[in-house]
Amino acid sequence: MTATRLPRASHCALALTAFLLTLLPAARPSAAQNTPIARPIPARVAPPPEYQRAIERGWRSENGAPGHSYWQQGASYDIDARLDPPTAKLEGTVRIAYANNAPATLRTVFVLLHQNFHRADAVRHDPGEITGGITLRRVTAAGAVLEEDELEEGPAYHVDGTVMELRPPSPLEQGDTLQLELEWEMTVPQKGINERMGHSNHEVYFVAYWFPKMAVLDDLRVWDAEPFLGTGEFYDDFANYTVALTVPVDWSVHATGTLQNSEEVYSALTIQRLAAAGVSDTLVMIAGRGERDALAVTADAPEGSLTYRFAAENVRDFTWTASNVQRWDASSAVVPSRTVDGGTDRVLIHALWRPDRAPLWSQAWLYGKQSIEYFSTYTGFSYPWPHMTVVEGTDIIGGGMEFPMLTLLESFGERDAQGLFNTTAHEIGHMWLPMIVGSNEKRYAWMDEGAANFLENQAKMELYPGIDHHRVDARTFLGYAAARQEEILMRHGDWYESSTGYGIASYYKPAALMAALRFVLGAETWDLAYRTYIAEWAYKHPTPWDFFSTFERVAGRDLDWFWTSFYYETWTLDHSVGDVTTSVSGQTTVTIEDRGQAPFPAQVRIRTASGQTLERDVPVEHWLAGNTTYVIDVGRERVTRVEIDPAGYAPDVDRANNLWPRG
Repeated sequence: MTATRLPRASHCALALTAFLLTLLPAARPSAAQNTPIARPIPARVAPPPEYQRAIERGWRSENGAPGHSYWQQGASYDIDARLDPPTAKLEGTVRIAYANNAPATLRTVFVLLHQNFHRADAVRHDPGEITGGITLRRVTAAGAVLEEDELEEGPAYHVDGTVMELRPPSPLEQGDTLQLELEWEMTVPQKGINERMGHSNHEVYFVAYWFPKMAVLDDLRVWDAEPFLGTGEFYDDFANYTVALTVPVDWSVHATGTLQNSEEVYSALTIQRLAAAGVSDTLVMIAGRGERDALAVTADAPEGSLTYRFAAENVRDFTWTASNVQRWDASSAVVPSRTVDGGTDRVLIHALWRPDRAPLWSQAWLYGKQSIEYFSTYTGFSYPWPHMTVVEGTDIIGGGMEFPMLTLLESFGERDAQGLFNTTAHEIGHMWLPMIVGSNEKRYAWMDEGAANFLENQAKMELYPGIDHHRVDARTFLGYAAARQEEILMRHGDWYESSTGYGIASYYKPAALMAALRFVLGAETWDLAYRTYIAEWAYKHPTPWDFFSTFERVAGRDLDWFWTSFYYETWTLDHSVGDVTTSVSGQTTVTIEDRGQAPFPAQVRIRTASGQTLERDVPVEHWLAGNTTYVIDVGRERVTRVEIDPAGYAPDVDRANNLWPRG
């Protein structure tokens, strides 16, 4: 593994941190860092023209909230699919009702075929298993059968990699609904979509990005139909799903949504235990080796197969998992009521794992329960769905990957229980961002990955106190910042020069910046702004400028200096204790130097020989005025120690010079 290439965006903070630290050069301040330099004054944030137009049309607002005329497209999916585990063959039919709510006429529509990432001729960043991708058996639009052809010739479709453009028989006006039906088949790869789905030895299947799906048409760029290349992730609309999944008898299935026919597919014993788990705070084993071997988990099926029927409303995606060997643990989380009655609700927690492959997973149900309960309180937005399912996917994935109501995780060996908790919390944090707050992961990875790292760190401090985990993320990114190996946050996920640059800009730096901004604003103001952002943009598509404006509105402060310096640029912060001098008359002064480019308020703690502790703040406005030094008059006290940023949240690349005397 080289310094410029990571495995796919693993979503595992622990694994990625360990890898990055092996690449990190020793950070030694350059000569330029040791001398105050002329610091640039950050420009005001200038959203792109399409965002300004959206404000003018009432689709978005200057204060960061959705506009009074905000709109997004609507869709419902009705899917029938069948899996043959021994061959990994999957075939299905999807019926899509696509509602055009946009104030525009659509002459063509775009459909995503993510599994074409596995075609031999696919364009991709990293090698991928070749399965042939998706084979389309039949495509119909508005009842007419379409052929693959040039779209200028009339109704037809054209496939280009992972994107299909389709021209229906007649244009789609605002208010119209287009009926599509597609039949397809595919082979489930072992490590599919760059280790985000697949199967383990044909005995565990995790099926994601598996059906033809509408691309997003949004109010800024119209169609956001970009190919999947392996790094930049996904941008999805919210939709309703009804899905029928047929698998061999004795295979249990879990999926996004609510199972509609449990009596038809599960044994009486399984149903009884599930009912117990639904009101339990402790572990209820639904199925172990004994139940699996006795074929006592599912209902009988003389014809040899069972069909599981699921329904889900207003979710970004639909994902499912199936196995006939995994142990099935369950419990339930207690979350604030989703209604105004002030009570509590229960959320089923499932953990599916193989004891011989993942011994640490005996606690996976508990990690899932703790994460759902903590985030439901911290975000101010109670988990809205009936279950959360964590699935062990050894041989499929390294790290973890999130989907609505499910997450796929590696085993984490025999000793790394902390790693299993960390990644479980990280992936479950994604249930809020982007599964509820539907940001564009492909264009702005920091909006969901940085948020998940921040939430993960919060959960770790709640459940594993004694370490400030936000500072761990900060140290990871600051080492690369000092070595000038960062890349900007406001960059498309597929356009980073290196995997290291992507990992720092998407995970560690934005999480550290959230902690730094919380320190600047105060925890109470930060929490209110974050909760406001989540509540206002739930089930919608926010952009970075909505995020920025929401925080400025709640805080009542202009924060362009922060966004510009750290999100649009890779400017570094380096505050230093300069001279500590005492005049002939006994007057002592302390000079604080700004040796970096990024402005940031400085908190200074001074201790004196008489035992006094003096706290002084250097406001960011002082640095924004172009100053590079700030002099503190201590009076006739002899100074014994000076420390900048004693709280430790400023993203300072050289903390050694934050202390005086040095060392």
